[in-house]
This record gives sequence, structure tokens and C-alpha cells, in this order.
Amino acid sequence: MKSFREVESGRRDYHRDGALNSVHRSSLTVPEISGSEVEISFINHFLLKRGYKSVGCRITAIDHNGRRIESRLLTIDEPRVYTIPLTGMVDVPAANYLVEFYAAENLYIPFPAVMVNHRGPAHFNTVHAYNRVLNDVFEDDTINAHPVREASIDIRIDAETDTFALFSSGPQRCQGMLNLELTSGNSKRAATVKLDIPRLGNREISLREHFPDLSQVSNGILKIEQPTQFMFYGRMLTGTRKADGAMTANHSYYDSSDTKEYWDNNLPSYRLYPMLPAIENIIRMYPIMSPGRLALTLDLHAGDGRLLKTQEIGMIDSPGDSQVDLSVNAILAENGMNPCDVAAFALHAAPGAGNTPTRINHQLVHKASDQCGLAASINVSLNNPNVFTPAGKSGFAWGQTPVGGDIETTLGLVGNNPDAADTDIHIAFFSEAGELCTQDYALPGGGSLCFDVEQELSRLTGKKIGALLGDETANVWYTATSQRPDLSGFAVTRHRGSGHCSGEHSF
Repeated sequence: MKSFREVESGRRDYHRDGALNSVHRSSLTVPEISGSEVEISFINHFLLKRGYKSVGCRITAIDHNGRRIESRLLTIDEPRVYTIPLTGMVDVPAANYLVEFYAAENLYIPFPAVMVNHRGPAHFNTVHAYNRVLNDVFEDDTINAHPVREASIDIRIDAETDTFALFSSGPQRCQGMLNLELTSGNSKRAATVKLDIPRLGNREISLREHFPDLSQVSNGILKIEQPTQFMFYGRMLTGTRKADGAMTANHSYYDSSDTKEYWDNNLPSYRLYPMLPAIENIIRMYPIMSPGRLALTLDLHAGDGRLLKTQEIGMIDSPGDSQVDLSVNAILAENGMNPCDVAAFALHAAPGAGNTPTRINHQLVHKASDQCGLAASINVSLNNPNVFTPAGKSGFAWGQTPVGGDIETTLGLVGNNPDAADTDIHIAFFSEAGELCTQDYALPGGGSLCFDVEQELSRLTGKKIGALLGDETANVWYTATSQRPDLSGFAVTRHRGSGHCSGEHSF
């Protein structure tokens, strides 16, 4: 794990001098998963955000023994969405794909803004790039200097559902042990998984298999200790899976409960989120922050940004054996409030004593109101006033919003700071053919902008989605710009047939 202060120092450096410690390769690895077909999708942010007119994208298919099957080179030079199917790219079975972007200009960030989509008959799972082969030994010095466990993993085991974690190996064969620690209720369990995986391979870990005495569990704190791998940044893809193979998954996050890293003061951390209509909105926080106690507060905001109510949630201790599960919809019901009157909610975290942890992470969970399908779980972190914001910086956010076929997507946009001013935002929608349409919107400070993407596209273009994009699911992307630098988007995708949800935050 790279310390947050080092991350902040790097941001300050490249805003001061764009030629310092420049980055020219940005990469990710993409796994094949049984029961799904996998693709990558991205908008040409290299051109739209930075003005880079030509970027090379090399995709390497890797077999189950860690050997290269073949590599293909694409030139990324158009202002449009690129969707690249990986399953079926080669004629022999592939285990993994190495995706690399190269540019003569400084890319600044070694992770590209790419979505990994796993499609199945009853699911469409989306997660942003989450692991990669490092660029050089100097990066390895920083990334792997402080190994920590992985956490932020939602647990569900029942007759039809299992929890899984996908472990990935780096550019060398990985031999070692994977240690699982599960705290659920008043019990704590541990298991060890022996690993022997070829380079650039994967292994799926089933929680039901390694904790066979668990037949019914709907929450818990799972921490996974991975072996350190040379020249590899290895997050895990974790989630829940049905017996028919349908799944929803997101990336894991650092367990910082043994890491003492704090800001130099006790200013509270915060973040505003859109209240997505017709979907349950849940905050789930695990005790994985730097040691200490946090007081949590929830603010409910109207469509015009007004504060409607403040609700104290209570305390969370880290390290600890208790998590926070808070349904915002349930709080509204308890207070006799109509969900249609609430546009956004803000989570605040203040230290009970001492200074504020640099990383306060949690899950933003969304599930269909019928509660039949798997829930989307989006990994997010709270903001803090100490985070560096360059002078004069404006807002630019972008993300994927799949529509059509069996898929519907709700998009919500907010400013991260609930106390900031109103702003105007300009949104452009793109497909593989290029720009579809644009629209200006007003975004109240403390409020949100939410809509069904398919309905909004039809309204703006005057065309039904099938006539606009075809009858199959299309990976529409948006860009949103404003004068406020703290603009964020959250997209939740629901499969119309199964009700399974997936979601992700903007870049």
C-alpha cells in the first residue's frame, strides 16, 4: 500500500511540474470468469480530457499456463467510446488479459479510466480497473513497501448465494498462502488457502468452500492477507454469486486498522451522495480505518440543497468487530419522510479523539426495491478539507452508463462537498459512433441531478433507445464539466430480468 500522504505529495508534484517523474504506460489486467463474457470499455479521455491525439493500446491474451497467446495493438485517436470484447479474442482458452496504454505525453496516472464488464444471461457486472503490472522497480519500492490486508468485502451466504474473492498473480509465478479471517456475529473464523498460480493467472476463492459450517450469513467482516508480489499491484475482485452463475462484484480495499496515518488536525471527513430513486440506498462501513473511534452523522438534503434533517448514526471503532449497516430509505421511513422529497444524503465522520484518519472508506450499496436481486456495492472514500485541490481547478467527471437490451442504468451526479455553492454542469453523452447529444443542467449545492439514462437520452434526441443505439446493450459514456472541482457521478445498472445490480463511481 502506498501511504495517502505519498499519494498527496505526488499530486502536488505533478501539478507543479508536469515533467517530473512522468508516466507513459498505464495498464490493467482483466480476468476471464466462468459464466461470463468479458469486455473492456472506455471513452477516449486521453483526447477529451488532456488533448492527446494518439495513444497506443496493446492487449495481450494469456493462457492458463501464463504464456502469451498473442498481442494486438489498437490506436486510440477518436472522440468516442471504445468497447473491446476480450472473450473470443483468440481461438484458445485465455485466463487473463494484459491491457496497456502507451503515450509519448505524460499520462500522470498509471491506472487508465477503463471499465471491466462481465456479461452473463442474468447479470451485467462492471468495475473499474483494479490491478496492474507495475511500470518499474521504483514504483515497486513505493507500492509494496507497506503490505496490508484486503477488506471492504460484502458477505452473503445462503442456499442460493456464495461470496467469492478472485486472487490474481503478477508477472511471476505466485506460490504462497492466502489467509482469510472472517468475523460474523460473536464468532471469528480463519482459513488458509495454499496458492500455486502461474504468472498472470487467477484463482477464485469460495467462502462457502473454506467455511463449510456457514450456511446462512448476511454480514460480516472479511479480511484477506495476500502474499506480496514483485512488480504487481494486486487488488481482488470480490462479490456475491448465485448458483446459476450470475454475479455482482467490485474491488477490495486496504485494511488500514494496523496503520497509523492521520491528518495533522481533526477536521471531519465527509461526502455527498445522490439519493437514487426506486433503489434502496445503503451505507456500509467496515472497521478498517487507522486506529481510533469515529462519530458518524447523516444529513438529508432536499432537491434545492436545503438541509432537511441531521441524524446521528453512532460510533465505529477501528479495529473492531462491528460494522455499520445503514439503510437511508429505512431512516426516511422511520421519520415519516417521502423518499421523493430527498435528493441527496451526506455522510460525515469526525474523530472521537485525536486527528482524522487519512483514509475513511466504505461501501455505497444499492439494490432493487423488490430486493430479489444481488446488490451493487461501490467502494468509495470520504473527502477531507486537507486533501490538495489545485488553485483554479474546475470539475471534470466521466463514467460508463450501459443502456438497452436487458439493462437499465440510473445516473446521479453531485458535488462532493454538501456545503458548496450551486453550479451549472454541462453533460455530453457518447457512444461508439461518437457524441450523441449534450445538455446543460443546474446542480444545487447539497442537491443532486438524477435520471434514468435511457429515458434521458430518448428525451434529448427524440429517438427511442433501440433506434438510437440498436437493440443490444450499448456502453454509453458521459462527460460532465462544471466550475466546481468536486463533481462526482454514480451509476447503478440493473438487469431487468433478474434484478441483479452493479455500479461504480465516476472517474
